[in-house]
Amino acid sequence: MTHMQENESKGRFGGQWWGALKSALVEEDPVASARRARLGGGAAPSAAPAKDSAQPAAPAPEPAMSPMAKALLQQVLNRATAYTALTEKLSPLEDIVADERTRYQAAYALIKGSRTLEQVVQAIDLHHVDALDAEVSRFAGQLKDTERREIERRNEEIKTLNASIDARHQQIAKLREQLEAQLRSAEEALQAERHRMAELTREIDVRRQEIGAVQAQFDAATQQVRESLAQAKARVLRHLG
Repeated sequence: MTHMQENESKGRFGGQWWGALKSALVEEDPVASARRARLGGGAAPSAAPAKDSAQPAAPAPEPAMSPMAKALLQQVLNRATAYTALTEKLSPLEDIVADERTRYQAAYALIKGSRTLEQVVQAIDLHHVDALDAEVSRFAGQLKDTERREIERRNEEIKTLNASIDARHQQIAKLREQLEAQLRSAEEALQAERHRMAELTREIDVRRQEIGAVQAQFDAATQQVRESLAQAKARVLRHLG
């Protein structure tokens, strides 16, 4: 299936999704069938007896992502791959097919003509994880630039002020022999510079805390995206492997 055919499939999706789902599955999922019956106002068909009482446990729900993690995940999935082709087919099915495995199989049925399971898994491992690593490197560079602008500039000013303070001390030693007014003027200038240096020192502490907080948020967002991608890979392998 070409990309043009995929686009045409998107346009026909509303009228053909159930046919594709039937072609992908041997029998319909009882939960999804009951959901459709409720939406249509009819009675839900009774589910067939389970052949095997040992059903796999449902996966734990994913923790809610922070806004930063959501934005990062959107950036990581920005490139079109076999996995994003699968997610594009999954999205319209979320409100229609309740069972996750059924939904994945139905979505994969729409792309398996041009995408293999191996390509979907490799897209996560090779493209999206690499994209995340690239974002980590880019963020590290931006953070370093911010640190240089916000901290190094103030450190340079502190060095200048330290030199100026030393000069003021020498000036005071000479001015003590002069008029009291000149001495008071020099002492006021000294106090102002000391006050400014203290302010700069406090600002550095504040900026370091802010930068550390941003780093912690980004690290948390990175971990969430890594876990999300790992869970996505696990679901793909669990449902389609």
